[in-house]
Amino acid sequence: MVIISCSADAEDENLVAGEDFTGTNIRVLSIDTFSVKLSTMKFDSITTSTSERLLVGKYQDDDMGIANTSTYIQVSPSSYYLDNDAILDSVGLVLGYDTYYYNDTTQVATLNIHKLTDKMSSDDTFFYNTTETAYETTPLAQKTYYPTPNRDSISITLPYSFGENLFNAIRDNNITDQESLYQQLKGLTIQPGTDDNASVIGFSTDISTSYLRFYYTIPDELVTDEYTYDMSINTYYNHIESDVTGLPLEAIDGQEYNLSSSESGNISYNQAGTGYVTRIEFPTIKELYNLGVEGTILDATLYIEPNSASHSDIHPLSETLLLYTIDQNNDLASQISNSVDVVTATTTNVDSEFNQIVFTVPVIDFIDQKLNESPVTKDALILIPTDYNSTINKTIFNDSQRSGFNTKLVITYALYE
Repeated sequence: MVIISCSADAEDENLVAGEDFTGTNIRVLSIDTFSVKLSTMKFDSITTSTSERLLVGKYQDDDMGIANTSTYIQVSPSSYYLDNDAILDSVGLVLGYDTYYYNDTTQVATLNIHKLTDKMSSDDTFFYNTTETAYETTPLAQKTYYPTPNRDSISITLPYSFGENLFNAIRDNNITDQESLYQQLKGLTIQPGTDDNASVIGFSTDISTSYLRFYYTIPDELVTDEYTYDMSINTYYNHIESDVTGLPLEAIDGQEYNLSSSESGNISYNQAGTGYVTRIEFPTIKELYNLGVEGTILDATLYIEPNSASHSDIHPLSETLLLYTIDQNNDLASQISNSVDVVTATTTNVDSEFNQIVFTVPVIDFIDQKLNESPVTKDALILIPTDYNSTINKTIFNDSQRSGFNTKLVITYALYE
């Protein structure tokens, strides 16, 4: 039975009246006692080869466990020509920062550069967060550094012998195209340090900021200048994994498993990159019919509260989340949009003194669908950030019980008799 938390009479001029309203008495009710069910599920895989960002790093999180991100790249030059007299001086991998970071950049981090032993391949045209390509155990090079994501770039010097073999093969016309290049260099992977507990850093995929660079000279010239020869990134993906041993998330053993918030401390989890999302359902919504009189939904808004202890300066909240539906198997169904644009959840600060924030989500279209569908389905809502496949950000939601009912569904309903 629905308990009406507050109600008010409404004058006709406050409504856009249709034929059903003509000659009726109208009451407008605001109802916030429908149950909101939160649970956590995990997508089997998400695409990371379209993210336009390289993610590298590792850190430990109390909520999400150990996050480990590594990147795999293939490179190629714009030309396979070098002067016959060119002599290699040095070679290095330059990675341009793209300003993204997550967790603590004041902690030292490690970049390990390895050669791939297999070509990057996929059953379709995409690579995923679960994709892995074999690589040499011993790194070509290692760099320990303090990340400075607002600066230009970082450069890792690679062994001279590695660069010389490639450089001379191109100069001597033994490498003349992409295929012959891949016979000698299938690609590289950048792995974080095994013992790192620092941050995840975003590097650019743009050809002007990230590249394999060869420095060389031509000794017979009157003035010896130093030249550069670059190979830019043409194919890439991020491998993203998390170790949730000992945490509530460990119970999730497949995409169809839903971990109820009641089994995880009255919270639910979202994390970009790893595939965790919060599933949102409204199991008592059809109790609206128990009012016993005809009416019309004027508005339906979900308020969902992020856990205040789970976000900070180094763990920022996403300011905007996109609204999607998933089916009973937790397969992505569709993105929700209205007549103007896609539907988004935005943050509202309800109490600045206590850092109390809620996401406000317009859900009237979904509620209308659930009230009128036949047969009844078990689809649900999820909220994901626009950069879901290119970041590692988390959002922890409080369920209704933990939030003191700040997480709630509010329906504005017009009754006419």
